[in-house]
Amino acid sequence: MGMFDTIHVKKPLICPVCGAEEFSLQTKHFDSCMAHFKIGSVLSGSPVLIGIIKESLWCDACHKAGRQSADSSVYLIVWHSLLTAVEQDFANAEARLAAVDRLDLIAWLDEAQREAARWARNYHRLFSDVSRWHEHLMRPPEPELTGAEAERHRALRRIFSLPDEILTAPDPLAAILAANKQASGDVED
Repeated sequence: MGMFDTIHVKKPLICPVCGAEEFSLQTKHFDSCMAHFKIGSVLSGSPVLIGIIKESLWCDACHKAGRQSADSSVYLIVWHSLLTAVEQDFANAEARLAAVDRLDLIAWLDEAQREAARWARNYHRLFSDVSRWHEHLMRPPEPELTGAEAERHRALRRIFSLPDEILTAPDPLAAILAANKQASGDVED
């Protein structure tokens, strides 16, 4: 069976047998590393620089109902290794390939660069927090300080260490993950 990549689409793909809407499809045409792609994504490992790749649509509704799903083809439109569209009709796929809008390409590349920068920021923030927690765990016990020395030490600790609510949490790692998730804007409602 092996690994695959998943392509997510906003406009649903329609099963020709039952009419069910599918919002994703799987493919082994790329790196097959369980990556997720959407329109505008750079397709790592694409065998095609510019062109159309034929894939099959698998219908989950037909599978659950025990029906034999039709061998329904879908076509992935690729322009300079970017996924620009997914069509169920070859003639539409050819037309989409011929009419790739260069402004869309620029917008997709801009979005990809912003996402890469956002990911790097989130990764570095998480890595820094986990490293500081590790340093906290490895630090030898500190002598009891009093007066101005204790206040200066607490001030430096507030700057260079994790907040006390994380360090004293029952599960500091979960607290670090929650704080980073909130800081990255990935909080689920």
